[in-house]
Amino acid sequence: MRIKALLLDVDGVLTQGNAAVPGAPAALQALVERGVPFRLVTNSTQRSRATLAQRLRSFGFSVDPAMIFSPAVAAARYLTEQGKTAYLATREDAGADFRELGVALDDQHPNAIVLGDLGEDLTYAELNRVLRFLLGGAELIALGGTLYWHAADGPALDVGPFTALFEHATGVKARTLGKPDPAIFAEAARALGVATRELAMVGDDAGVDVAAAKRAGLGFGVLVQTGKYRPGDESRQIPAPDAVYPSFPSFVGAFLEH
Repeated sequence: MRIKALLLDVDGVLTQGNAAVPGAPAALQALVERGVPFRLVTNSTQRSRATLAQRLRSFGFSVDPAMIFSPAVAAARYLTEQGKTAYLATREDAGADFRELGVALDDQHPNAIVLGDLGEDLTYAELNRVLRFLLGGAELIALGGTLYWHAADGPALDVGPFTALFEHATGVKARTLGKPDPAIFAEAARALGVATRELAMVGDDAGVDVAAAKRAGLGFGVLVQTGKYRPGDESRQIPAPDAVYPSFPSFVGAFLEH
């Protein structure tokens, strides 16, 4: 099977903490120079696409915001298509993608709650505010299903555990947009003009990145041993990765060679 394009995770693959993975900017540039199509598929919800692209450029990557697929963009499109108002339980910067795409925001009687990674903005009062909206009938939209990510100071909780908290407390089933939902992989394939089976996914999370991509029909799954990777992760998920590499640059070297 020929792989025609790549989907790349960001946190833990291209970056780790507040720096680029060593050699990753040059590896991404090598893909550009060889004409290998790719998109960045991230579950990061603390930053807008524009801010994330700017951050990556500061690390030496050549990235345009349009190359980034994120749960926030998927959620904004869903909300506008459905004509629903939303309350954003997200960091302030993440709201830029929703405003840019014309989502009607409502902090009094929203049709939907968008739950992202609030980071240091998370408070007990905010948790209760979301709880009350959900008990009042609002839909719960989770920006991805990642359990934790590798922050600059170590592992940090992501959206998944808080989604489970609200599902358990209210009986409301969340609509998850972003990885591991198959739709984000299909949308990236359409943008690249290839079939899902012609895509490879490169990630540091054996479940949310790699196994989810393979279940979505991608032809090849690559696990890198940076970011949140822990020894033995490659054998803990079904489907298992097709290949494991020490880092993104080592994968790119092998991919371009073969």
